[in-house]
Amino acid sequence: MRLIERAANLDHLQSLLREAADGQGRLVLLEGEAGAGKSSLAAAFSRTVPAETRVLSGACENFGTAEPLGPWRDIARQARWTLTTISAGNWISLFSEVLDLLTADRQPTLLVIEDIHWADDATLNLIRYIGRRIRNTCLLAVLTARNDDTPGQTRLRRLLADIPPAHWLRIEVPPLSEAAVLELAQQKGLDGEAIFSATGGNAYFVSELVDAASRDRLPATIRDAVLARADTLSEAGREVLCAASTSPEAFAPDLIEAICGENTRTGLEACTACGLLVPAGDLFMFRHEIARQAIEQSLPPLRRRALNERALAYFRQCGDASVARMVHHANEAQDIDAILELAPKAAAEAGRLGAHRQAVRHYELALAHAADLDDARRACLYEGYAFECHLTGQMERAITAQTNALTLYRSLGDMRHVGDNMRWLSRLSYLAGDRKGADAFGRGAVEVLEQADAPAELAMGYSNLSQLGMLAGDAETATLYGERAIALVTTEDIARPEVLCHALNNVGTAICWREPERARQTLEEALAIALDHGFQEHAARAFTNRGWVEIQLHATAAAEDILARGIAYCIEHDLDTWRDYMRGELSELLTFLGRWDEAAAAAQSVVDNQNAPALSRYPSLVALAILKTRRGEPTGELLHEMEKFLANTFEFQRLSAHAALMAERAWLGLGDRNEALAGLRQASSLCSEDAAGSMIGFWTHILGETGLAADSTGGDAAVIAMLGGRWQEAADIWTDRRAPYFAALSLLDGDSDALYRALTALETLGATAVAAHVKEMIRKRSGRLATRGPRASTQANAAGLTTREMDVLRLIDQGRSNAEIGARLFVSSKTVDHHISSILAKLNARSRGQAAAEGRRLGLF
Repeated sequence: MRLIERAANLDHLQSLLREAADGQGRLVLLEGEAGAGKSSLAAAFSRTVPAETRVLSGACENFGTAEPLGPWRDIARQARWTLTTISAGNWISLFSEVLDLLTADRQPTLLVIEDIHWADDATLNLIRYIGRRIRNTCLLAVLTARNDDTPGQTRLRRLLADIPPAHWLRIEVPPLSEAAVLELAQQKGLDGEAIFSATGGNAYFVSELVDAASRDRLPATIRDAVLARADTLSEAGREVLCAASTSPEAFAPDLIEAICGENTRTGLEACTACGLLVPAGDLFMFRHEIARQAIEQSLPPLRRRALNERALAYFRQCGDASVARMVHHANEAQDIDAILELAPKAAAEAGRLGAHRQAVRHYELALAHAADLDDARRACLYEGYAFECHLTGQMERAITAQTNALTLYRSLGDMRHVGDNMRWLSRLSYLAGDRKGADAFGRGAVEVLEQADAPAELAMGYSNLSQLGMLAGDAETATLYGERAIALVTTEDIARPEVLCHALNNVGTAICWREPERARQTLEEALAIALDHGFQEHAARAFTNRGWVEIQLHATAAAEDILARGIAYCIEHDLDTWRDYMRGELSELLTFLGRWDEAAAAAQSVVDNQNAPALSRYPSLVALAILKTRRGEPTGELLHEMEKFLANTFEFQRLSAHAALMAERAWLGLGDRNEALAGLRQASSLCSEDAAGSMIGFWTHILGETGLAADSTGGDAAVIAMLGGRWQEAADIWTDRRAPYFAALSLLDGDSDALYRALTALETLGATAVAAHVKEMIRKRSGRLATRGPRASTQANAAGLTTREMDVLRLIDQGRSNAEIGARLFVSSKTVDHHISSILAKLNARSRGQAAAEGRRLGLF
């Protein structure tokens, strides 16, 4: 059937390909309902590209659990690439290698990957990797996906959220109009209105109904339409079709021969001739997945099982078949022994490739059939399942699975594993927000392991206690147990680099106030070990802790850099828990820097994810509650969730942030002053000497108290200056740190001019509630609020540009488009247009380029 109503889509794709040929690559998502004609559109476009354009294609398959990097294996075979062997720790190198091959010699390249909604996590990670780097290449990547509301779509949305908006676009492939369906039906003398009513214009359904009806049959359903087409085949052809339906991806003729016997080539040719199968290089596949499902579901259960048994036997003999594919056939064949053998292997491979959700599903399949396994094997499965669940943020499932493993090891009397599982439950309890449970399991683990001959596990138990001490702000405990762990793995000849990495992480974070440079060096060593050995979680933790340390030390540029690297690492490795936690840290940092719109967007992305663990949500809750408080917006739900989380913890990191927020709210008249002071005292009681509690002193001073303030010889320089009455010095220090809000609050101790300067800064930030409070302070001090001229930031600018206009001009100077500027500043394109119009007027410029040049001439940058 000819392509219809797709001319506009083809024109758009051809223009994008021309842009790619000029070095402006793009990722394109062809999106529509199942059967909308996305594949047909992609195929038609592929046939129209210029001769010098290289065309590569692959497809994702609807396995119960997808094969990691499945479509990329197809592409590698098609392009005759010999890729690096995939093993632990080097798959990011593989991604870089694939990108280099796709962009070699600047040859215009069209890459088509179909049915991305079925993609495995490793495939999505590779697409994410390419998408973040595609803009300056000659590559046009076209992906097809369904637009239904499924888990696959949710994962796809998250992928696209991690790719810069200027690097990709969406092209909708709508259903056919009634006029188009009538035209197609009329060509065959059919009732077009009946077909449109039955199909809603779905291109696949229309195509199948029209083609089937042309043989004097009009099936009432698509299943009947597919089976009607299959009925035209000979018995041998139908045997081939049934055998092929067991394979959700492209298959070799050898597979069909192994299932059906010799001389299957004729049957394959007949299936291709009738349009149900299509060639895919040396392989074959169903033209439509819906057709495959229709054939498969029509099989009697025993026959379906037998066909899958033969397919599994074939792949076992092949030697190079993917484990995920064998698991699919084992499950369909109900071969329990094969499932228990293969599913754990498939889970391990998926986890190694960063496809952690696929690993979870493989473990779930194995555990569903594990009742007859011995306790040791079942316990091992539960441990693997718990680990993968915790990496994907499914903390309740992780704790349940780890508890099951602990129970089994206790029944076996295996005290080494009992202690190690208790240590893991300590970690999982902490991530779930249960600090009391974490401490109890942590102490219990060490008590058990000190009695067992398990030095490596004991070292990790010590390191876990070190981590709990560090998180509680207890540098002494963190250092004591961390050094015990380090001593065990370095003096007992234990080859456990992951334990050393973990302990270094704890010690480096704990000493950040006492020895900041040593802290940085220790954390860098921990990160290097993690990256060298492919310890994904340890690397994420090192990024997280290093970012937190730089924030505490007010090294804002270093903090922003390390968090950007860490978040990108977690996105590419499918580490949702750590990604969300670092996004919360980033939102806190952006709040400190006065970039409040960016901070709110980063925090909201985490708060909106109700599946994120409690610990991962907490930093974002803090940042969002602070911003809403300062802007005069409702915070009830955020505060309620924070207080619920704090009911199970007594850590300085968590309580100090909450205490500071409550103090700020009390200062603004939004809370009780005495309760706020009690919170500050509680946080201060948990604060070690090294931490100094500088911000506790800051907010105590804001509330008019002096008892909790840092002394004059220690603590933060800006706080010490403020407590000493040197308000301008304090404001200058905060300004040097790029912290406009704290600089403004420091000015509140100053004279009348200082108060007006503080008010201007607060209004510029958008701190509506705080500005109103400061106005009231001014009225109480002077009896009235004076009329003011332009904001100080505008007066100080040689061209009279506002702070936000300067942000826009800097991005214009970097060559950013309006869409990119809007994405960076979290504003709409319309708002960007307004800013640019104002900039052009103030600089007397006719174009963006002239505006940037004038900005450089005036020294505005």
